[in-house]
Amino acid sequence: MPLLAYVRGRSATLLCTLTLMVAAAASNGSTDTPSLYQQRAEYKAALDYLSAGQTSKFRAAQSDLKRYVLAPYLAYYELQSRLSSATATEISRFEQNYGDLPVAGIIYFRWLKRLGSRREWATLLANYRETTNAELNCYRLRALYSTGERERAFAEVGELWMVAKSQPKACDPLFDVWISSGHLTERMVWTRLQLALDANARTLARYLQRFFKGSTAQLAQTYYNIHITPSNITRTSRYRTDSQYARDVVRHGLVRLSRRDPAAAGKAWKQYRRSNAFAEENILAIETALAVGSARSGSFPKDPNEVPAQAALPIAEAAIALEDWAQAAYWVDRIGGEDRQQRRWQYWLARSLASSVLHSERAQLTYAALAQERDYYGFLAAEKIGRPVSMNNETLQLAPARINQLRRNPAVARAIELYAVGDMINARREWRDLLPDLNDEDRAAAAVLAESIGWISQSIRIASSDSLRNTLSLRFPLAYPDSFQQVSHTTNVSRSFLQAIARQESAYDPRARSSANARGLMQLMHPTASEVARRVGVAVPTVSELYDPSLNVELAGHHLASLLDRYDQQRPLAAAAYNAGESRVARWTRGRRGMAMDVWIETIPFRETRNYVKNVLAFDQVYSQLLEQPVPMLKVHETALQ
Repeated sequence: MPLLAYVRGRSATLLCTLTLMVAAAASNGSTDTPSLYQQRAEYKAALDYLSAGQTSKFRAAQSDLKRYVLAPYLAYYELQSRLSSATATEISRFEQNYGDLPVAGIIYFRWLKRLGSRREWATLLANYRETTNAELNCYRLRALYSTGERERAFAEVGELWMVAKSQPKACDPLFDVWISSGHLTERMVWTRLQLALDANARTLARYLQRFFKGSTAQLAQTYYNIHITPSNITRTSRYRTDSQYARDVVRHGLVRLSRRDPAAAGKAWKQYRRSNAFAEENILAIETALAVGSARSGSFPKDPNEVPAQAALPIAEAAIALEDWAQAAYWVDRIGGEDRQQRRWQYWLARSLASSVLHSERAQLTYAALAQERDYYGFLAAEKIGRPVSMNNETLQLAPARINQLRRNPAVARAIELYAVGDMINARREWRDLLPDLNDEDRAAAAVLAESIGWISQSIRIASSDSLRNTLSLRFPLAYPDSFQQVSHTTNVSRSFLQAIARQESAYDPRARSSANARGLMQLMHPTASEVARRVGVAVPTVSELYDPSLNVELAGHHLASLLDRYDQQRPLAAAAYNAGESRVARWTRGRRGMAMDVWIETIPFRETRNYVKNVLAFDQVYSQLLEQPVPMLKVHETALQ
């Protein structure tokens, strides 16, 4: 992490305060080793000196902290601050001294990028290491080209160029000279156009049009137009010329049209099948899309044996969405391989059999097997057959000596100190690199240790491994109990639901911040928090105040109370709106009144929101059990959309 990103916002007042604290501690103490508190204060002051360009003061502080566990990070930040001028010898020496740090590899690759940006090609090639990073690969190939190995460089450019996304700007000079040298073929451009349109990368697809000429340029533009307006593919007289490119256009158009108008796509396909010599793989793709599209419109295959095997799963999804339980049971049973054994499909097999076959023993047995597990489908299954949910809770048996032993691990010691001084990014990196090497008992000790220092979110992450998945005290802590209890009382939103949202949103990390700038325990967006504050008559919070756990939970609680009121106290809809917004939920529920709630959840278009709602409901069930205030997985008024 760049130094300035870490110390940004640290004021001169803080610097003076820390300096005075260290000075006072030194004047009042003896020549003994400073306390841990003093070392932390001096470490923070040292970073402030470095940021302010006070090199002599930084060096003095660094010398005083030679025995401090975070001394290697002072070396890291010092090297990072002058990375543009760092020599290969200095980088190598840092790796030799601190190669066990997670940042050792990070700073090495940052240095390579700096070499590339400054066109120091010989040094880059002499120190290059294999990586999947596209920017660095482009710098390497540019270095080869610039040092006389032109053909070797060009041999690898095609693979970098033919991807379904734009590559880093560092690649542009390489691509330009490769193209101008005549290495780009029409077939390469067409292949990339296919990739781009299949990924719906429209900007890239438009950019690629410039590389085509003559009749191929017209066909490439047609390809793009068909992507935008698939119904044009029904004008079969326009696309009768039988060529590979034309067949690609037809395939793409029919597959896309099958989603909107499978009847029209099927009619056009009959003509294209006679006029064009499609490869078997294209026939398979088109007929799969037609079968799935027809099923989604309520028309299931008359002869299932003529349907491609890979169509079974999406046809089963279509049957579930339409609540056609006989068709659902049939098509779920046709799902092949390991997919059918997934808990999701076992639930829907039981659900469809129970709804289409009178007294289905298979449905009851499948529900019973599912109900033995603690998850979304297990909880739903238990409710279907009237059994208590299975919590499968295990008490952790761990000797205190094991935790103390783990504390002595250098990486653990660094992670604890990084957390203490607020360097969360590097603290997480230390845990990330360490955890794969820990055995089950040490992993349990790590989770307990993280929890003991107040790092609940990290404890939860560690405890998510298979060996600890049933240790509910670690995986589902009852964190911030006073805040959740008070807000539950004020808003009439159940505490278990509030805690389920917090567990899903941030894993109880009060400093969490998403890529969309949602903040705090409940991941509130500032505009949403401000609107809620005005509505309930409290002071509008600043952005930084959203990191206060009590305020964050309070505003989120009022927001959830409002959503529950809007959706007639149906938690699945409130959770979906909390995640994806009310306008999307309005679209997703339009015309679906009476749809079974488990079906609606399964058909939420956004995978993120679909999984979010499932997790929140499952977590709500867990917390309601832990709080000894059990609630149904789906309450009576929640079993169908109202």
